[in-house]
Amino acid sequence: MTTADIDYNLALFCDFENVALGVRDAKIPKFDMKLVLERLLLKGSIVVKKAYCDWDRYKEFKSTMHDAAFELIEIPHTRQSGKNSADIR
Repeated sequence: MTTADIDYNLALFCDFENVALGVRDAKIPKFDMKLVLERLLLKGSIVVKKAYCDWDRYKEFKSTMHDAAFELIEIPHTRQSGKNSADIR
């Protein structure tokens, strides 16, 4: 059996605050999670999709991620230096 014959199961754990900040910094007019998922599906089956974020701060992305069947994990914003709460969790 070659690696091309293997069907990999993938789990996607997304620190979405980092994605949202990157989208804003790059001035991307509309973020399309479907493009990311399509690329991952070339590698295997996505069996888990979780996105960690303070969804109150990034409301404009919430429906997109929900429509892409992500489990939205609420990470409340806390004042701290260094790593954010999603990195720690």
